[in-house]
Amino acid sequence: MSDLLHIIRQQQSVYQEHGWRLPIWLAGSEAYTQQQLLALKPEGNSYWLGDAAPADFRLLSAKQKQQWLGTECDLLVVDARSAVDWDLVAASSGCLKAGGVWLFVTNEQDLWRQQPNPAAKRVLPYPLNATAYTGLFKNFWLEQLQDAQWLQLIEGLPAVIPVLPEVITTAQAELPYRTAEQQQAVAAIYKVVTGHRRRPLVLTAHRGRGKSSALGLAAAQLAQQGKTDILLTGPSPVAVQTAFFIAADLLNQSYQQGQNRLLNGAIRFVPVDALLAEKQQNTVVLVDEAAAIPTPQLQQLTDLYSRLVFATTEHGYEGTGRGFQLRFQSYLQQHCPGFQKLHLHQPIRYQANDPLEQLIFKGFLLEQTDSVITAPLQPKVFSYPIKDLLLQPQKLQQIFSLLSLAHYQTDVMDLWALLDNPALKLYTLEQDQQVFACALISFEGELDTELARAVAHGKRRVQGHLLAQSLAFHCLQPELATQKMARIQRIVVHPFVQMQGLGSQLLSFVLQDLSEQQYRIGTSFGATLALAKFWQKAGFYPVKLSHQHEQASNEASVLMLYGEQFQYLQQQFSRQLYWQLADKQRFLDPALALLWAEPPAITLTPQQITELKLFQAGLRPFDLIETQLLCWFNLNYAKVEHQTALLLVQRLWQKLFMPKAKQNLPELCKLLHL
Repeated sequence: MSDLLHIIRQQQSVYQEHGWRLPIWLAGSEAYTQQQLLALKPEGNSYWLGDAAPADFRLLSAKQKQQWLGTECDLLVVDARSAVDWDLVAASSGCLKAGGVWLFVTNEQDLWRQQPNPAAKRVLPYPLNATAYTGLFKNFWLEQLQDAQWLQLIEGLPAVIPVLPEVITTAQAELPYRTAEQQQAVAAIYKVVTGHRRRPLVLTAHRGRGKSSALGLAAAQLAQQGKTDILLTGPSPVAVQTAFFIAADLLNQSYQQGQNRLLNGAIRFVPVDALLAEKQQNTVVLVDEAAAIPTPQLQQLTDLYSRLVFATTEHGYEGTGRGFQLRFQSYLQQHCPGFQKLHLHQPIRYQANDPLEQLIFKGFLLEQTDSVITAPLQPKVFSYPIKDLLLQPQKLQQIFSLLSLAHYQTDVMDLWALLDNPALKLYTLEQDQQVFACALISFEGELDTELARAVAHGKRRVQGHLLAQSLAFHCLQPELATQKMARIQRIVVHPFVQMQGLGSQLLSFVLQDLSEQQYRIGTSFGATLALAKFWQKAGFYPVKLSHQHEQASNEASVLMLYGEQFQYLQQQFSRQLYWQLADKQRFLDPALALLWAEPPAITLTPQQITELKLFQAGLRPFDLIETQLLCWFNLNYAKVEHQTALLLVQRLWQKLFMPKAKQNLPELCKLLHL
């Protein structure tokens, strides 16, 4: 019997008894690890994460991630001997059920730490070659797990058997519920539907706690009681499939992936934008993965619908919802003070205190605690080469927690890139070892002339040079792509100390430091009026605006450059934007259009002014003087009262048809100084 099989048979029954998963680290020479793996006899569902899967194993690929995320297995082998995709390592761990074995396989420890990781091509910028470059993540990960509760089977050393964690007894539940907490969640959802209006429920949990299943169970039970308008929504149809499958099972209905409706539409999926475009009457709206929906849209849903449930993952493999806690829930406190909150603690596929979950959370900084933030008195700016943070794991934890608070998309890939990508740098604002703000910088550009020209002509694309590539291609400025460039990826201030000028203080230092090093500086973000004004106040100029909204933020992405030398690019951008407002940018925030667009100035004739005055007096129809009004507005938009100007932007620049607004235009135009 192999050493591995002996350990599994010796230990697995204990883990099965407690409902835990058994994590094992197998390390050694190629011959040794292969010998141990060949002795494995897969039973049940067996998954393999690596280059090639042996017979009787299902290979987990990144392309099929959405298909296998919700499935279960009894054995999961992570073959990290040649390449390891850390994003998939974290995500796939959720597939392993109680009593299962998680086997992490590497070469000898020292060799494995030093060898390149070909999978890192996902996070490395051009021209770095993942097959030749060794990053920092492996070292960080092993250091994080020095005290992890996993069995270690390392060639030439005695097996390390950890002390078992504390057993936590949890309350039992009757079918169809998997846990007592899930039963409570379904009861809370039912109360939202049957109780007082405008008392939404916020349902939060780590992954694998049954929140999506609770939505499905509640939807099915409400349908059984005669409710015929139950709407499921989320950032995508995929986000609600678990709820649909659970509901179908309870209702004894057949259901196919993507069907998105049950019981002739009594339970159905409706996209968020459709819910906002036309209010549905007498409905209950169940929102899954709410943290992945832009906060403004969640606020609009709250304003439109009186019976709402928001379910979201607070920490997890695919991004964090911690920012959702602070931003959206503060809105609920103001506008729906009677809202309820319920957090699910108990896992479904395994029992509490599961060693594998603890290992994954610790290794990827997923289990984050909120630090007590006090108002800073004299914070100082620090800059960190990323490698220095390996010696300060607590500081890295603070920084990553801060990034997670500020943006729901912060996930394993971000941590991986932070540690393996040498083109990144961090600035922090801190006092007494407490981090209040941080800025993440990506160094780009310095492409050779030929490559920059090829990018500008659309013949090449290179990874990790968003700023340089966009300037070369979209702005036809290939010469800029050959220069040293620094892109401010994120600048984050802890929500508890915002609005105190800390972001501006940190940004000012970053700009000075990078400018002294002769970097061309830029940034890119989802365009909102508040952010646009923040960056413009700091000396940035918009030079490009995407035509499609980002899936993550539901906002157009704007590219901005720092320094007066780029005013000419802003002028080009502003003139082009004006002509795009009636087409590609019809739905841009009119306040942004007013801020950025530069319309052509055409002088009105005395006759045209007379016609406008007749329109003001109600003696001319709008259709007859629309062109004249447009010319007048283009000359005077900066002098028009703000709310009136926004309306005219929508009607005249963006050509949006607004029946009510059209009726009010003559009245509004009476306020204009013609």
